[in-house]
Amino acid sequence: MKKIQLEDLQLGTTIGVGTVGTICDATDPADGARYAVKILHPAVSRDPLIRARFEREMEILQRMSHRNIIEYYGGGEHDDQLYYVMELVDGGSVKELFHGGQCLTWQEVVSLTIQICSALQYAHNHGVIHRDIKPANIFLTSDGTVKLGDFGIARDLNNSDLTGAGMTVGTHAYMAPEQITGETTITGKVDLYALGCCLYEMLTGEKAFSGDNFMQLFEAHLHGTPPRVRDRIPGCPAAFDEIIAQLLEKDPEKRPFNARHVQGVMLEIAAEHNVEESILANAKSEAGQRTDVGAETALGIGQNRLRDRIRRSTHGLERPEASLPVMLAIVAFVTLMVGVLLYFQSN
Repeated sequence: MKKIQLEDLQLGTTIGVGTVGTICDATDPADGARYAVKILHPAVSRDPLIRARFEREMEILQRMSHRNIIEYYGGGEHDDQLYYVMELVDGGSVKELFHGGQCLTWQEVVSLTIQICSALQYAHNHGVIHRDIKPANIFLTSDGTVKLGDFGIARDLNNSDLTGAGMTVGTHAYMAPEQITGETTITGKVDLYALGCCLYEMLTGEKAFSGDNFMQLFEAHLHGTPPRVRDRIPGCPAAFDEIIAQLLEKDPEKRPFNARHVQGVMLEIAAEHNVEESILANAKSEAGQRTDVGAETALGIGQNRLRDRIRRSTHGLERPEASLPVMLAIVAFVTLMVGVLLYFQSN
């Protein structure tokens, strides 16, 4: 794997700004190759826990090598700032496909799910639980290939956990009940629950669980039951509706055994309803299953629609250049907000 360092690159546009880091695109002047660089904010770089999480994320990504997981190219510290270089994904995130309140077709979601499950099974096999599966962390290339990213709060079963007992981590709308209650013995099934929340949202345009505040939202996760997908989308195959209901079970033991099982259900749906060849061939070979001719003609419908949707969602969207004044203003704002948060936590 090619190793890239920050000093080898020329930073370009700002792709995103989070609470702990800024992501920019970058170019290697030597060959014109483009990458994405995640840089830890100076305001939080001295916090031992945040620093440890960032370094843990780098360690995890360095171990991952899968076509549906963002590729890591190198990282370290430059001018007292932690950073890492990763693959630049050109199709945005699944969240961006909801532009204008549009839902995805069930065929498109089948295509996405097969790939997401492939990434999840690989991560789980390598002792990594993502813990923050959501549409914003599922990225896409322009041809519709899924790239799972943002392992910032992932749990590495091969190393000690950085989350204290009783602490909850994750994004509220996609957190499994056992995450909310702060159980320390979580498994990869929290990712399957979050996947169920994602699939529900992709298909219906609404979150599976909602509330006016995080307490109401947690209550919904712990005790609520969303309407079945087929009640909202009559054309959705019954098997798809059923697997989503299983993914959203409160009891982890009642959820599917693993991501490979969910992928197998998606492959069966694809074969039965004629939904693509390239993705199906990859999934079949990974699962060690015999290729089904009916299924091979299948996923094309969903994948072709997905490519068209990605082109529409990214067409004409230009990101502004990351000028020095703008970058300084962004960093200053984030620094201020982090300072306010730390002040209130200490009081």
